[in-house]
Amino acid sequence: MKMKTFIMKIIIALIFAGAFYYAADYFAVRNWNNNESLIVRVIEAGPEQIIPPENEQEESYEMLERKTVIQVLSGNNKDEVLSVNTVRLSGTGIEIIPGRRYLLVWDMFSDGRVQYSIADAFRVPSLAGIIMGICALFIALTGRRGFFALFGLGASITVLVFTMIPLISQGWQPVPLALASVLIISTVTILCVVPYARYRLVALLGSLGGALCGFASGALMVYVWQLIGLSGEGAALLASTLPGLNMKGLLLASVLIGSIGAVLDVGISITASMSELVDYDSNIPLDRLLLAGLNVGSEVLGSMINTLILAYMGSSLPMAVLICSAGVEISGVLNDPYIAQEIVQSLAGTLGLLFTIPVTSFFFVLEESLRRRDD
Repeated sequence: MKMKTFIMKIIIALIFAGAFYYAADYFAVRNWNNNESLIVRVIEAGPEQIIPPENEQEESYEMLERKTVIQVLSGNNKDEVLSVNTVRLSGTGIEIIPGRRYLLVWDMFSDGRVQYSIADAFRVPSLAGIIMGICALFIALTGRRGFFALFGLGASITVLVFTMIPLISQGWQPVPLALASVLIISTVTILCVVPYARYRLVALLGSLGGALCGFASGALMVYVWQLIGLSGEGAALLASTLPGLNMKGLLLASVLIGSIGAVLDVGISITASMSELVDYDSNIPLDRLLLAGLNVGSEVLGSMINTLILAYMGSSLPMAVLICSAGVEISGVLNDPYIAQEIVQSLAGTLGLLFTIPVTSFFFVLEESLRRRDD
């Protein structure tokens, strides 16, 4: 019976994912109003040929051209079949597979000539379908708690994407916004995940305490290493686009936001473990309870450190490879400001996890001692 129920839940989740895929496809294609690109389906793609340079004496990048038959799926020319020559820079662009959908862009030159190119794959429906499929499967297998966990995740994304980031782009200071966002995210997540109301404040204070300790250590490293937050192509572009933006504050805000997820995991795990011990033995000595919290935290910390540091190292891997390919020694790599920023985020997050363990354990023991005194 349990196996049948399990299989039925998976089937329902897959059906839901498929339905959401087709719904997202329907609305995305029909409401695509980007004037700079069209959604097209490639019917036929010919072989690529090298475009000879206009001036052979000047050094130029190799350009490739191919005849491509497409069906327009959006815009005023919807359903029209066209034969165009698409170009791309050698070594760039994505592979064109007939039958799939892509984004077609064009450039018009002063002589009236139009140059077409395939900018990217059209992946909105599959992206939406996969995300919703995973969410449906998660809820099907975890039930009510899974639903509330996803609700907390959605609230976190809403706070960051629709509140914090737009306000920063409007000139608000990043650090106060990050602190407010972390407080909201932590509160909503703990309300959704921690079942016992009397332990929610403990998890919140422990997580916030660990996050603030990690943030303080990160701020100290930024000050000592004299990082200004301008390393990396994206940061330089952002600074030139929004000249009044506090880039150092943005770096510190990223340290705080980047560590709060792992810190919440540790704080909630310690709170849950200690609450189970209290439920099993309501008269457990407080010093033994504190020791249990520290021991549980140290066990969780081992895997969480790997998760946090490897995530940051993975995100900076392309830049590290680029620096090493230039023949720079390891000392030069470590001294690079971009790598230093990634190290700051990794170490600050690790210290945040480390401080979360004693802070959460302390607040739990304090709450338990007050409860026993009232009893």
